[in-house]
Amino acid sequence: MRTAIALLQAVAQTIQDTALTGGPLGRPGGPPPGFSFTEAFFQLLEFVGVFLSIGAIGFRFGIVRQIQRMSDEAKAILRADNAAMLGIAGIILIVLCALGQPYVDSIASHKAFAESLSRNMPQFEFRMTMLALALIGFMLVRASSSAGWMLAAIGTLLLVLQPLYTGRFGNKVNAAHIFAASTWLGTLLVLALVGIRGVIRSSSAGAQRAELVADLVNSFSPLALVASAILAITGVTTAWLHLKRVSSLWTTSYGLALDIKLVLVLIVVVLGAWNWRRVRPSLGGEGSELIIRRSARMELTFAAFVLVATAVLVSLPSPR
Repeated sequence: MRTAIALLQAVAQTIQDTALTGGPLGRPGGPPPGFSFTEAFFQLLEFVGVFLSIGAIGFRFGIVRQIQRMSDEAKAILRADNAAMLGIAGIILIVLCALGQPYVDSIASHKAFAESLSRNMPQFEFRMTMLALALIGFMLVRASSSAGWMLAAIGTLLLVLQPLYTGRFGNKVNAAHIFAASTWLGTLLVLALVGIRGVIRSSSAGAQRAELVADLVNSFSPLALVASAILAITGVTTAWLHLKRVSSLWTTSYGLALDIKLVLVLIVVVLGAWNWRRVRPSLGGEGSELIIRRSARMELTFAAFVLVATAVLVSLPSPR
């Protein structure tokens, strides 16, 4: 938690330090105007929760289910409940954000907790219902894998994609953007933590481990390509809707935060392209699983920085 707050402070301070004189400056040494560390912190936690829950579903349906022939040993390594535990952690984080931020706001504004929960109570109740459904689904995976994963997928997808059928156009684009990012990088995170890590720690022969990792990565590649394409389209659309003019990129705190995010996203894209074009074709040889683990860690490290920058970005007011 302290690390997350420190990263948020560092990004916010960078935005403030690099703001131009003509831009809307805050007090010297302080955060950008309109920025709230509390809001950014809860946004970051929610992003991590969505990444874990969507990533668990993406790993199960987009990777494991796509492998045609899997040995009993491989099934034991890629047990369904391993990914489900990450999904449970993700749902818990989202619940903490849904209840934690209103609680902090109620203390700050000296209001009752119920008053700070949500102005749109039906929407809040729907979110909590879907969170409960997803949590029950992930918890049922051990007892009934098919039913559990189906419930978890329905609850999580309806939760994340709710703005597609209830929100305005901008909210619809944001929902698709978050879903695409979670499908790509969230699934990669679960792949690294459950798939690649589990295979490497197994007692299988080196060649067998390398072949299984190759199957996992090859199954992930089509999912990542589609998700990254949607992410690019929705990202450009979101930036255009919020910036309103190109000069906002260097004259506003929001634009500077977006600049930082774009640089980090570019690094993630380059690392992802390197893994796809150079590392993936070499998989299958003994020892290649260690190479993809290192490269995946690097990609996920910069993806974490992207999440921090995004949490700061969405906590800033859009340029007028």
